[in-house]
Amino acid sequence: MPGDKSGYHFRDALRLLFILTQGSASMVAPDTARGFDHVFEGEKRAMALDFLIRYPDYLANDLLELYELEGDPQLLDAVGTIFRDGEPDLRVIYMVRWSFGAFEPLETAVAILEARGLVRAVKVNIGGQDRHDFLVGPGAREFLERAVREQPQLAWYEKQVALALRVWGKSSGSAVKGAQYEHPEYRNTPRGSVIPSIKDRVLERFERLEGAAR
Repeated sequence: MPGDKSGYHFRDALRLLFILTQGSASMVAPDTARGFDHVFEGEKRAMALDFLIRYPDYLANDLLELYELEGDPQLLDAVGTIFRDGEPDLRVIYMVRWSFGAFEPLETAVAILEARGLVRAVKVNIGGQDRHDFLVGPGAREFLERAVREQPQLAWYEKQVALALRVWGKSSGSAVKGAQYEHPEYRNTPRGSVIPSIKDRVLERFERLEGAAR
């Protein structure tokens, strides 16, 4: 299979930082002492969005779903870019399916970010259930701005996260993962096996919709 199946810790941490920063919302009570003013809610949500960045073909499918609802040609253009640039082959970072879908521990990536003061993991109790959130602040935003300025190719992550959030916004991790389960390739992957691509099926759908839009 093409693509990097294992990943690298610092790359994974950087990708996660884009997700946590762009997907966060202003805190009601900022932690000014530690420099955090935004919160990303839910580890499951972080994992679900991470899957979409790692699998551009699944992201492309979600963009087509939204295109059919809204008719925004920019969504169709975004999918065209994904396929023209070969992202489903060149950018894929495979994930393994476990009992509750795609899973890869975030602990190492979070530890790297926490060690640099960019993120703080917190546990909150919501309705009697614990939820893991992530605090971010100006330091994280400034770090990413500088990283993209110095290494313009990193803007790809910024773009992909923005596209994923264009579809899912503040949706819960359960909602995003639920949509992923609707794909038989994802749902029927045996436990402990790599989740396969849906590139060919999504490309066929894209070409049909693009042809109808002309």
